[in-house]
Amino acid sequence: MSDKKQKYKECKLVIAGLDNAGKSSALIALRQKYNFYERVKNLKPTIKIDYSSFKFLETYRINIWDMGGQKKFRKIYVSNPIYFSETDYLYFLIDIQDELKFDEVMQYLHDVLNIYRGMDYKNDVVVCFNKHDPKFKNDADFKDRAIMLENLITSQNQDMKFKFFHTSYYDISSISKAISYSLNKLLNLEQISKELKLLVNKFECNHAIIYTESGIVIADHYKETMDTRAFEEIISTKINDDLEFFQRLKDDNVNIDDRVSISEDKTEYVKMFSVSSREGENIFYIEVSMPANMINEIKIELEKFQKILEIAFT
Repeated sequence: MSDKKQKYKECKLVIAGLDNAGKSSALIALRQKYNFYERVKNLKPTIKIDYSSFKFLETYRINIWDMGGQKKFRKIYVSNPIYFSETDYLYFLIDIQDELKFDEVMQYLHDVLNIYRGMDYKNDVVVCFNKHDPKFKNDADFKDRAIMLENLITSQNQDMKFKFFHTSYYDISSISKAISYSLNKLLNLEQISKELKLLVNKFECNHAIIYTESGIVIADHYKETMDTRAFEEIISTKINDDLEFFQRLKDDNVNIDDRVSISEDKTEYVKMFSVSSREGENIFYIEVSMPANMINEIKIELEKFQKILEIAFT
């Protein structure tokens, strides 16, 4: 048992912010996307930290600490810096819709950053202007709020590095982009994400997704906004169908490494990749939804992903 536990590299992501900043909604979206499970619902009822994790490939365990945002809990955290120890990445969520709480937000962020200063934290602090829903995308007031907060945070904390995102429960790709930022840094996925984006833009795809044989999405890019319900209904269902298909082939000893599904308005293509590493063999699938006339070009383009995956995971 102990050997198995030592096999995984542990990565700790802390998600902090005031109550009602949308942390729970963001985590619901991540559960759907990354299929992670809750190992311990609450570490201690009086502390209110939700602890979740998911295994990533055969090498990593990503641990997510959701710090309760109520004032009484925030006082406990600030008084006990041990809860923030060994953090790989800090995510701080700000409700961009609640302008009345900005002063309180800045004070809590100041307190948390002071704790990390004492721990010699070197990575980016990922700040998410959350609840920036698609209907507010072009709202000048929301843009001004974000610019004001960004300038305030960076000017007051010039000794630290920040990465800012606009996120919303109603746009899962925005949450994906934010969480993928730290995973890219930790797990060397920058090139994979870049190539998927190029693929979608070059061939006018609806989306391109890379996932493991257990259904965990490791990288994705979408042409249009996709909320969590659409992700659950369209993407998750499609991934489950693909996994069932390839498992049937495996059970029947049939050697096919790709699949094409054609409908009137789009073509969906899935290709399987096998990458060997010191930890064992990892199976990946790339699923692309595209115009029907692009299938041959997509097949050629995907050939280069074998090398890209090998570089990232060996």
